Amino acid sequence: MLTESEIQETLFSMHIKCSPGELEQMMRFLELITKQNTRANITGTKEKEKILNRHFFDCLSAYSYFIDGQKNKRVTRTLLDIGSGGGLPGILLSIFIKDYSVYLLDSRKKATDFLEETIKILGLGNTHVISGRAEEIAHDPGYREKFDLVTARAVSKTIILAELSLPFCKIGGKVMFYKSRKSLEEIKEAEDTINILGGKIENIYKISTPFLKEYRALIVLKKVSSSLYKYPRKYAKMIKTPLIVHKSF
Repeated sequence: MLTESEIQETLFSMHIKCSPGELEQMMRFLELITKQNTRANITGTKEKEKILNRHFFDCLSAYSYFIDGQKNKRVTRTLLDIGSGGGLPGILLSIFIKDYSVYLLDSRKKATDFLEETIKILGLGNTHVISGRAEEIAHDPGYREKFDLVTARAVSKTIILAELSLPFCKIGGKVMFYKSRKSLEEIKEAEDTINILGGKIENIYKISTPFLKEYRALIVLKKVSSSLYKYPRKYAKMIKTPLIVHKSF
């Protein structure tokens, strides 16, 4: 297990200047999620060091893309993490990015109970939990097109995530997906869906994660126009009938 000094150095290598309070919150979160894994399968990874390396550093490896261009703005922005599960990346982002009001969305009670408890223990006043299915919550006027940034990690294929996430995003806002080596293949498959939902592909960034030699990418979409209210559809419908533009030749 890395020492706290080594963890700070690792965070610094990802351009995160970690205060003692933030480090304490992160290490407490690591304890909580490790303990929770003995009762419920939150991450799939059980050992503390593997959770730190495979999940925590992976979530934070994209940190600079979340804060780029935002440093001098005094407006509190809103971030929605879809399928947050154990709070990855949502809880970690709320610890290190203070100018976001963070919302964690999950439909599983064991996950939302854990998130509520974690927020209370860590004292994360900028963080809130939404319980429900994304395809249903996205039709609630209180949440529809209300978020500056929408994230998702290890939830579903890009073509499904696009339909689930873009209706939550404000025009001018961004959607960011943490992805593996299949990102290029998935983004090609999802291009029609993204366009239909008022989004456009802004970029795909290759991400370097300390202690992890696997390919990691961050897919970034920009919301350029409103999503039609009929989207997102029921999850089964998304799986069965993807949104594809039928072109005539």
